[in-house]
Amino acid sequence: MYELAPTPRTIDVMPAGLFIMTAAHEGRDNWQFVVRGLGITAGPPTIVVVGLSERNFTTQLAAASGEFVLAVCSAAQAAAVQQSRGLTGRDTADKFAEVGLRRLPASQVAAPLIADAHACLECRIQAQFPAGDRQMYVAEVVALHHDPAAAPLVHYDKYVYSFLADANRLG
Repeated sequence: MYELAPTPRTIDVMPAGLFIMTAAHEGRDNWQFVVRGLGITAGPPTIVVVGLSERNFTTQLAAASGEFVLAVCSAAQAAAVQQSRGLTGRDTADKFAEVGLRRLPASQVAAPLIADAHACLECRIQAQFPAGDRQMYVAEVVALHHDPAAAPLVHYDKYVYSFLADANRLG
């Protein structure tokens, strides 16, 4: 039996990957949790879309530089995402160090990779458009760094779960 729920709960009931985005511009870098990331085409070109708040410092760095890194989180980043609530790169000298995230150099963009993530996608922004209280950024993946041994995580109803933990695949 369905229950009628407020529409803002829509995001909570739609499982999604757990993502962190990093960006850098003019000697500053920062990172933020990203509620939604979506692969659009395998390519070429390979295209992803992320929805970002323009109020976030990391979003502003990405918009200014035209590039970012989208990290698909593993268990190694779960605690950092929880610890980051309320932190801002505007007021924190090094948000990475504050929550124990380790930067690695990227090969195609200035933004850093996140150590021990399931994957890091180096991206160049192709377009952006408004979507409610967010901006949707359409980006081309210009490099992919993947660690298949670091299982990805799923974000659902404000909780984080292991993905691929269930060996019983459907279909």
